[in-house]
Amino acid sequence: MILVAHRGASGDYPENTLLAFRKALEFGATWLELDVHLSADGELVVIHDDRLERTTNGSGLVSDLLLSELQALDAGQGEKIPLLREVFDLVAGSAVVNIELKGCGSGEATARLLTEWLEQGYVTGKNLLVSSFDLQELRVFREFLPDIRLAIICEHELANIWQLMEELEVWSLHLNLPLVTSEVIAEIHRRGVRLFVFTVNKRSDLQRMHQLGVDGIFSDYPLPGLTTD
Repeated sequence: MILVAHRGASGDYPENTLLAFRKALEFGATWLELDVHLSADGELVVIHDDRLERTTNGSGLVSDLLLSELQALDAGQGEKIPLLREVFDLVAGSAVVNIELKGCGSGEATARLLTEWLEQGYVTGKNLLVSSFDLQELRVFREFLPDIRLAIICEHELANIWQLMEELEVWSLHLNLPLVTSEVIAEIHRRGVRLFVFTVNKRSDLQRMHQLGVDGIFSDYPLPGLTTD
């Protein structure tokens, strides 16, 4: 079972910051998850919410501020909102990075940047997974980079999910913990798709997911010894 560091080691450090990702790597994480939004000047920045209030000392929409304005903010413990490039510089190929697309235009922007990086040899497809709740952003991304692994994220229901999984040819399905049953797992696996579960922070839930045979979990606490490939 794969343990994915959810927004880095976000249970103990400011989420989606270089500090949180660095700590996750130090704990032995081999998979990281992060979220990307576009700044007003078209830069891909790593932050979860479309607004700034919850995770920074700023206010307003991420998409309304320039990169220079965003990086002047405090994202916790003196950390800044990182560029996607800065996270990949930190990882340096040592972990798989799950990029979650957030916001309008993130699919195309991420695809164009990754295309450039793939051509340069800066990243490889085996170290990438792109996911989103936003099916349109996934569709746009797929048009640019059909060979990169995709995942649909599902939080509340499974309506039409089988059709969507087939349409997008997903590598994995990411389900909210309450949705996971042995029957659901069996159907996902029958279709040749992997199941990752979020957000698993209790050891009892982690053990239950392992017993049920899920392929991976997202956790805010990527503890040593829990990551297995």
